[in-house]
Amino acid sequence: MRYTPRHSGASKRVKRIATVGLTTAALAMGGGIAAAGSANAASVGTWDKVAACESGGRWNIATGNGYYGGLQFSRSTWLGYGGGAYAPTANRASKAQQIAIAERVLAGQGPGAWPVCSRRAGLTRGGAAAPASRSTVRKAVAKKVVKKRVVKKKRYVAKKRYVLKKRYTRSGKRYYVRVYVRR
Repeated sequence: MRYTPRHSGASKRVKRIATVGLTTAALAMGGGIAAAGSANAASVGTWDKVAACESGGRWNIATGNGYYGGLQFSRSTWLGYGGGAYAPTANRASKAQQIAIAERVLAGQGPGAWPVCSRRAGLTRGGAAAPASRSTVRKAVAKKVVKKRVVKKKRYVAKKRYVLKKRYTRSGKRYYVRVYVRR
């Protein structure tokens, strides 16, 4: 892959015009993105949900983890399904181009290419959102009403169960007597 500095080369406007021209030509010839417009294609809203789950909805993301773009394509998957016609990696391609390649990946690998996010977004092999089944819908579990037993607080009695009482002898000497108390 040839390195091109970010600020050199054709401007974004020229690149955008060239991309639109290539896309139009591909549609006219019946190849390329035509698969994205088929009856089995998922809606753009469904792909937006998958992208929101995969990359936070950022279609131009390249975090350095080996996955690129809104739908987090690996470079080998992107090139293997024809994404090299648009850009070297998915993050450099437009949203529409990424969705076109995603439709090809969906047809080839199924929704398992995005195992968690395809379930969350409702993406199926046919492309349309699947109706909710009993296994995917979490049933509301009725909570059993448990009657709480009222427990009286125990009164903690001091270890001493007696009281010392003063007593006096006839001669006036003082002494103490243990007097046990019932509780």
